[in-house]
Amino acid sequence: MSDSAGAASSEVDLQWGLFACWWRGTFAMAVPGSLMMFAALPPAALGWLAWIAPVPWLLLIRRPRFTGRWPYLKLWLSGFLFWFLALHWLRLPHPATSIGWVAVACYLGLYVPAFVALGRQAVHRLGLPFVIIAPMIWTGLELARAHLLSGFLMASLAHTQVHFISLIQISDLAGEYAVGFLVMLVASAIADMVARKIMPPEKELDGSKSRGQEFAFWKECFKHGFAPAVAVIALLVSIGYGRWRLGESITATGPRVALIQGNSLATWKQDAKKADRIMREYWLLSMRAVSAANRVGGGRPLDLVVWPETMFRAGLLEYTQAYADSPYAAAWEGSLSERAAVGPESIANLVKTIRTPVLLGIDTLQLDVSSDGMEIQQSTNSAVLADRSGVIMGCYDKVHLVMFGEYIPFANQIPILSRLTPVTLAVTPGDGPVGFESEGILYAPNICYESVLPHFIRRQVAILSARGQRPDVLVNLTNDAWYWGSSELDMHLACDVFRSVETRTPMVVAANGGLSAHIDSCGRIVEQSPRQVADVILADIALDRRVSLYAQWGDWFAWGCLVATGIVAILGIGRYGNLRRA
Repeated sequence: MSDSAGAASSEVDLQWGLFACWWRGTFAMAVPGSLMMFAALPPAALGWLAWIAPVPWLLLIRRPRFTGRWPYLKLWLSGFLFWFLALHWLRLPHPATSIGWVAVACYLGLYVPAFVALGRQAVHRLGLPFVIIAPMIWTGLELARAHLLSGFLMASLAHTQVHFISLIQISDLAGEYAVGFLVMLVASAIADMVARKIMPPEKELDGSKSRGQEFAFWKECFKHGFAPAVAVIALLVSIGYGRWRLGESITATGPRVALIQGNSLATWKQDAKKADRIMREYWLLSMRAVSAANRVGGGRPLDLVVWPETMFRAGLLEYTQAYADSPYAAAWEGSLSERAAVGPESIANLVKTIRTPVLLGIDTLQLDVSSDGMEIQQSTNSAVLADRSGVIMGCYDKVHLVMFGEYIPFANQIPILSRLTPVTLAVTPGDGPVGFESEGILYAPNICYESVLPHFIRRQVAILSARGQRPDVLVNLTNDAWYWGSSELDMHLACDVFRSVETRTPMVVAANGGLSAHIDSCGRIVEQSPRQVADVILADIALDRRVSLYAQWGDWFAWGCLVATGIVAILGIGRYGNLRRA
């Protein structure tokens, strides 16, 4: 053998050895997937990367067997790394929320080893087709994530495609889960082709065969063309459906809504003058919106002015006669009736100034006395609508509360938990959706992270529709100033985009600190505010009368995937027992 041939052989041996080390290392394979998934989401927002980001995890499913100790622990660590990076903004509201940041990352990190374990069971133990079973399991687990521990679906796989408008139109068929399924389907096809190209038989890694053997790539692709064919067809059909939906005419003219975005810093420091500053800022911005409306679009007047979550600081106080007659009433400065009149009078003054109906985020406190004479105080995070005369026409109390932000789980059983957070008074959830009708338009408000969950908004639309109050416009009121202009704002807005497409209903977002936005029923962001800047958006909303299959039938597709995933788990455990090593 010549020196050059020997050198070439040594180089091949070195390359093969490096590949074999990487291939054997579960953590070394999983981490690149975590880093690419992080880069696919804001702040980098490299959405195209999501189509290949899951490939390392999928190759772990395809790998004949695991080597090394504790492979699923290493997978959990890689999942923890992804969520620790993606949800870095959870540390920003308060030092205590860093505890929640780590805890949430620990919990969500479990979904990566669960995905790989269930995938390996289905492929290697039950002989199910890899390209179909992997996206099915992923979708089922995302549905579980949307429900378990009060639910959290921010930073989902579908959200990486939020700007691919043609693609996300399939959300009106099966929710955002359809988009996530499609992305994972394509990634599975890529992983299948890569595996057939580079995956060495296990006995080669053990050294029993000569190194350097390669597959004929294109021959293998042609021979095993099922995976790429399914992926390409599904992608083309989805895009074709999306283009058809986008081409439909939406001509119904709707209301002109002013979205008021102040930039009031969110801090836990006590400041007696803070409420006055907030009210003044939003009051002046509302007057600016009325003035702008007179100059823009032929001087069309405003139909509604919207303030974000809790930004109307006057508050509402409600009490029962039993409370007024109790000794507790004496603790309030002045009479209860005078104190209770402050909020409604402030709202009426605002309406009188701007001469426009308003939808306001506001705190509400209800006072009562129990049957045994104990004081009851219930605080709600609310939205109220006042008509052009300043009369309050309706109130919506937030239903889905934020863990550690509006309530502390198990605080009654473990009192020390209450002292670890800045939350001083637990918020009471509301009873259900409320439709606000103003001058012939039906608005359906939701508050803060309620828009993060597909099933929650869909259920609200379905309940209101069953009452004969199908919403014309969804309204999200939020205070995202807690996150100081971070990538949380982009992730939250992505959720709002999908809610609009899923229900075929335009949405407007009024956010303190940003990002406020006008989103049409196809998920296009018509206008968006800058972050951490006081701003006003005038949204001329086009109504959409189209029917959404998802709004009618809900998570039929995702539940099917979750049920199938459960069957895979039961069959695999029943037949083969221990999952730690496949």
